[in-house]
Amino acid sequence: MSPSHIAYYISSHGYGHATRAIQLCHSFLRAYDGIRITVVSQASSQIFLPLLNASDRVNLRPVNIDSAVIQPTPYSLDVNKTVQNLLDLGKDEVVKEEEDWLRGHDVDLVLVDAPFAPCIAASRAGVLSILITNFSFAEVFSYFTSMVESDLQIPLCEVVNTAVKGYSHADIWLRLPGWLPNPGFLPATLPSSTWVSDEVLTVSTNGTVTPEYSISRPSFQRKIIDTPLISRPATTTSKADLLKMLGIHPFLQTHKILLLLLPLPDPPPQIPSDWVCVIAGSTPTMPLPDRYFVAPGDIHIPDVMKISSCVMAKLGYGTVSEVLAADVPLVYIPRRQFVEEYGLRHLVETFSGYENRAERLEIEEFEKGYWWWMVTELAGREKSGEPAGLVDNGDAIRRIVVEQWEGWKTSA
Repeated sequence: MSPSHIAYYISSHGYGHATRAIQLCHSFLRAYDGIRITVVSQASSQIFLPLLNASDRVNLRPVNIDSAVIQPTPYSLDVNKTVQNLLDLGKDEVVKEEEDWLRGHDVDLVLVDAPFAPCIAASRAGVLSILITNFSFAEVFSYFTSMVESDLQIPLCEVVNTAVKGYSHADIWLRLPGWLPNPGFLPATLPSSTWVSDEVLTVSTNGTVTPEYSISRPSFQRKIIDTPLISRPATTTSKADLLKMLGIHPFLQTHKILLLLLPLPDPPPQIPSDWVCVIAGSTPTMPLPDRYFVAPGDIHIPDVMKISSCVMAKLGYGTVSEVLAADVPLVYIPRRQFVEEYGLRHLVETFSGYENRAERLEIEEFEKGYWWWMVTELAGREKSGEPAGLVDNGDAIRRIVVEQWEGWKTSA
């Protein structure tokens, strides 16, 4: 038995939410012929095209369910504008609209990654809601408390409390690796800046789920379930075909590849003689020296990772999960305004079989082009121990979701 109509609420902040949710959707479509999925998100419709094209049982509702995060660069943000966007979000209107929509469209399961308003809407509509994420926006926005202008601090604290209460309406949290404690499930002192000491995550909780029972169904005990890391897998495309798609000439096929998932600084740094650099996710505006290549916009990034000797990127869930799946070294640029980073940093430092394969490069060094020394050193390190641990393609998490949904049905 499986749900017949899933509403999947996906944050528009970053591709990591969308790519992992899409992977889980594909798993549901493979497993159940009759299931329908409605994706609810303001994220770019372009990222959902492979899913929408894969099945006529998926449709997209471009509804504003969370507030935009303003990022001048991939590794920094405008905190005041970001917080103001959150304060301007009409939470009550969003909740009412989604509650009415859920009731009117026979939705029998709500998945959330990771806005809080849909959790409230699902609870009021009497539909099981499962939060699938490594963090919540309660922690993220709480982290900004000491960064915002003084007149925003009290309103920010109030809206963070609203978010915590919103997450307390979710019935289950499927906790992805690299997690931070969600105060809607685990009592934790806010602001979340108190969780970080000397750039190390030091948070502790008492481990008791609070509130203990579902708000919409008091007979159902809320729970936290740890999951495998979910990631998009690479395809079977050969290295030769990938090099051709990237425009890399045959005489360069023995060169090492750096996959750069950040905008290239100007001027581009001189590249070592035995390397090429593939830039993905942005198009440089300056002329490129030899052995720098721009990946096509539609190329499957996990495919490029599997032929790369190193990846350079910011720390986000999507990149981290795919780097771990490919078992390729990572040079990362810190995002100190994002508390999510500290959970992900802990993940890349402790993931089984991946220890000592990720290094941080400071923003100033990256922007000045002082990074090839770290890339070559990291790529040249001898691997120790076993290969990196297994990563889920969605099937394991799907089975957990269905098992919990069946438990919800029998608890009525």
